Amino acid sequence: MTTDACRVCGDRLSPWEKKRCGCGGPRWASRLEIMYAIACSVRSPLHVRDFVRLAQLDYGCEIAVPSATAVLAPDQRFCWAGQGTYGLYRHGPLPGPRSLEGVSRLVLLAAEEPMTVDALDYCLKQLGYRYNVASLKNAIRISRWIKWQQDGRWTHDRGDAAEAELRRNVPVAPAVPSEAWSGVRDVLAGDVRHLITQRGEKLRNLGAPYRFGLDWDDEASGAMMLT
Repeated sequence: MTTDACRVCGDRLSPWEKKRCGCGGPRWASRLEIMYAIACSVRSPLHVRDFVRLAQLDYGCEIAVPSATAVLAPDQRFCWAGQGTYGLYRHGPLPGPRSLEGVSRLVLLAAEEPMTVDALDYCLKQLGYRYNVASLKNAIRISRWIKWQQDGRWTHDRGDAAEAELRRNVPVAPAVPSEAWSGVRDVLAGDVRHLITQRGEKLRNLGAPYRFGLDWDDEASGAMMLT
């Protein structure tokens, strides 16, 4: 299952975006469409202050930070990426969640197995979220839906009932078509698999005997022969 792409620029679109994004500029003169066009023109999430700055520089649109937040936060085309930060689905963050708990629920549900908080933190950071790890630990600890296991990993219920409950709380996709939710879930599952594999490779490299260009096993053997 895949997600839609813009017919013009080819970038990945969330279920809340239409077939054509704002890559060609604002479709009409409104603060919302100007900020959507700004988001489509950059390659990573932006803080609200940057939306305000670029709206003034690029379009001569003056807007206060609180007003910009009031425009960005309720529009589901914008993906929350941390406190005061918003991007688009193409940038990595997920459509729907507006909190670390919601993001964590979605990742843990899509994952093929429970995750440690360090693995979850790695995945979220790679997806573009900006936060303090202490905030993540607190978010999953107090969640009603995220459960701690005796092996130290965290998990989320799976299955139709769990997915329906998550969708009631986190607007990942519109109610129809139902395939929109499946597309986001399946793409995320593939992304999480890739990130977990990537993290495992990095951890193995940290323990490799030839780090920093030296074969520490050979060095140790040579030292023993000299003594």
